[in-house]
Amino acid sequence: MIYTPYHYRRCIRCLDRSRARKKTTKKAAGGLFVIALLLCASLVLRDNSASLPGISDCDAFPDRNPNKALLRPVTTDTGVVTEATDAKAPSVMENHPGARQIWDQDFGSTLEETRVRVAAGDTLYQILCKKGLGRREAYDLTQAMRPVFNPAQLRQGQELSMGFVRGPQGSDMLQVLTLSLDAKTRVEVMRGNDHCFKARRVERQLQKRPARFAAEVSSSLYQAARDQGLPISVLMKLIRVYSYDVDFQRDLHSGDRVEILYEEKTTPEGRRVEAGDILYAAIRTNGRTLRVYRHETQDGNARFFDSEGNSVRKALMVTPIDGAAISSGYGMRRHPILGYNRMHKGLDFAAPKGTPIMAGGDGVVTYAGPRGSYGNYVHIRHPNNYETVYAHMSRHAEGLQSGKRVKQGEIIGYVGSTGRSTGPHLHYEIRHAGKSINPSTLKAPPGRGLEGDEMQRFLATKGHLENLYASLADSSKLALAEAPDEQQKFPAKN
Repeated sequence: MIYTPYHYRRCIRCLDRSRARKKTTKKAAGGLFVIALLLCASLVLRDNSASLPGISDCDAFPDRNPNKALLRPVTTDTGVVTEATDAKAPSVMENHPGARQIWDQDFGSTLEETRVRVAAGDTLYQILCKKGLGRREAYDLTQAMRPVFNPAQLRQGQELSMGFVRGPQGSDMLQVLTLSLDAKTRVEVMRGNDHCFKARRVERQLQKRPARFAAEVSSSLYQAARDQGLPISVLMKLIRVYSYDVDFQRDLHSGDRVEILYEEKTTPEGRRVEAGDILYAAIRTNGRTLRVYRHETQDGNARFFDSEGNSVRKALMVTPIDGAAISSGYGMRRHPILGYNRMHKGLDFAAPKGTPIMAGGDGVVTYAGPRGSYGNYVHIRHPNNYETVYAHMSRHAEGLQSGKRVKQGEIIGYVGSTGRSTGPHLHYEIRHAGKSINPSTLKAPPGRGLEGDEMQRFLATKGHLENLYASLADSSKLALAEAPDEQQKFPAKN
């Protein structure tokens, strides 16, 4: 056989391939050996760390980039400031009076408290690491807290209270952590005997006390409420209670008087947390006084009644939207778009887009959808041949459709500017026997009246509330009379 240069080149290529395969096999064997060494080292470290107090095996060791939610920076609330943003964490000693001695039997150590105020950009994971916790321990705590509170929702200004104990090797170990979400709710995380963290959400019991508001309307009821420090939530409840009888945009004038007795919910230290229910109210306007009393009937339902024991709840509401101003009344007007005079068969309530719209009374939805110049439109049929119309909505409430029964006060849609409209508002019509009527002059029959034993119970409630309101007025006058001269320059708020 004759060997040519071709055969020599082919032999050389075969030898090169063989050598390359041997190198690859050696590299693979070396890589497997290194991986085996690393696994053995990690098992040794795991066993050693598990034997140290303060290091738990509750969860797997996190990777070098823990859950992104734990590293999400704190955001600053830009809306209305609430109790939660400046809430102070209750002391560890106050919440756990026995916590100081909880580990005495094991380590002979006591609990030392540390407080940390959350700054912009902080996360719970970072705060714990800065306070000396290991990455694994900090991760375990944040994961234990997650079922009752998402650590990513931590806000600037909140305060953490942490209790540390001195371990047998001289290192500080976190035993308990407390975070106040608001004045009545806190989250507690404690280390158990198995060194695992356990979290719980604690609702603080609030106390109720009566509060009194009395003011004479000068420019507006809203301004009078702000000047006297009345919570806006109470003002909104007042508007809803009187929505059957009073048009707050037209009926209230300078010189009218408003009186309210309502509940405040406070901490045991006396700090007001939130406003509760209205108990009694009176509005003096147009030469008449309208009084309402909150009374719980024998069936367990609390409702408002007038001085005669008649329910203030009427068949239809005059104002089916909270906090809105009447931008156009009922009657002939110059149309803002068409430019000529035509009959306006309802009331227009100007309100921000998305403001909830309530059903004016119990009834059945006969139409819900777009309707020409009305835009998104809802028509409801009520008992006694009444109908109501709601127009220009941005959208309907979820699930609202023709044939659905609705209750008075139920949300049926949201303010918008659909159809022939110049801005966000609600167009509200009331019709009786097919003819439109002025909602602001609607004379609906009185609500159900109380009788017999229930009437006697109501009269007792009425007398009690009137006496309570009068006693609060007398106490505020007495406080003013006993105040030092320099304080009497500033009249006490009723």
